[in-house]
Amino acid sequence: MIYYLCKYLALFLLKLFSSFRASGREHIPRYGPCFLVSNHSSYLDPVVLGCASPRRVYFVAKEELFRNPLAAFFLRQLGAFPLRRGEVDKEAVQTIFRLLREGKVVCFFPEGTRNEGTLLPFRKGALKLLLRGNAPIVVASIRGTYESFSRHRKFPRPFPIRVVFSPPFSPEGLTPETLEDEIRKRMEVAFHGS
Repeated sequence: MIYYLCKYLALFLLKLFSSFRASGREHIPRYGPCFLVSNHSSYLDPVVLGCASPRRVYFVAKEELFRNPLAAFFLRQLGAFPLRRGEVDKEAVQTIFRLLREGKVVCFFPEGTRNEGTLLPFRKGALKLLLRGNAPIVVASIRGTYESFSRHRKFPRPFPIRVVFSPPFSPEGLTPETLEDEIRKRMEVAFHGS
């Protein structure tokens, strides 16, 4: 209930202040497990992806966001779960694979942190998880969240935001290096238009 209330309130605000548009929503499989990976420039990104996706999305989020009990409650209601960065977090990995077995959409940001408007190198652990999960991967390209609410801003400002979803692909047979190349190619849509 909280998830859908927050989703439709956020969608209303995004359309009102950011002329929000999403395309390629049909590329997210209607059923079954799926990885959703995206560029990451802003705290707005999970909200934007949750609003753009036709299916409920479960987010991998950094553990620090869960230290406040009230924030942790709402994050969990919204489908987020914590990941300890810089180490092998077995509990988070088990949660990811459990969600995939249940046929859910799991989203994370392979850069591992917010960028400054250009893509950062991907975390090797994220690439290995994508390969181990062996689920279809949909790449989301987000534009406008950096301009609206970068890490240097205290509050969001109105700015057009757009999300483009790419067709799903299988990671089978890829190496971490070729997987990163494929994802980055699709993410470039966010910066060069589509």
